[in-house]
Amino acid sequence: MRIRRLTTSDYRSVKDIFHDAFDREHLPVRDLGISWRNRSHPYSYGVFTGSGELVAFAIISFHKRNGDNRYIDYIAVHSAYRGCGYGDILMRHILRTCWKEHRGVHLYPLRYESLLKWYKKYGFYETDGKYLNFHSYQTRQQVRPPFLEGE
Repeated sequence: MRIRRLTTSDYRSVKDIFHDAFDREHLPVRDLGISWRNRSHPYSYGVFTGSGELVAFAIISFHKRNGDNRYIDYIAVHSAYRGCGYGDILMRHILRTCWKEHRGVHLYPLRYESLLKWYKKYGFYETDGKYLNFHSYQTRQQVRPPFLEGE
C-alpha cells in the first residue's frame, strides 16, 4: 500500500470508485467532474496497492472563505476494500499534513449518520450547519490527536 497524489491518469479509477461508493441518483458524476477539475493537486491523494490499483481516494479543495483551510470534497474506499483500514490510512495522511501546516479541514458528510462516529474519532466536531471541522491549531484542538502521537 502506498499513498500518492492523484494525477490526471487516475481519473478513470477515481470515477469507478465514485460509482461504487455513492448513490448516482443523489450525487451525479458531473459533481465529481467539477470537484476533480477544481481540486487542489498537491493535497488530493489516492491509496494504491503494490500492483498500482487505486483502492481509495480523497479529493481536497481549498475553502477560500475560511482562511485557505482545506475542504474534503470526497473521500471514498472501493467496497471490495472497505474494512481493511484504507480509509483510516488516507484520513490520517490528510490530517497529518494539515496539522503540520496549521490548517483546518472541513467537510459535509453525505452519509452523515453512518460516518459521524468515524469522523469524530479523528477529532472532527459538528457545527450548527451540520458541517464537520477539524482544527489543527491549539485554540480549538487542545490535545494532539492520538493518531499523531510519536510524530
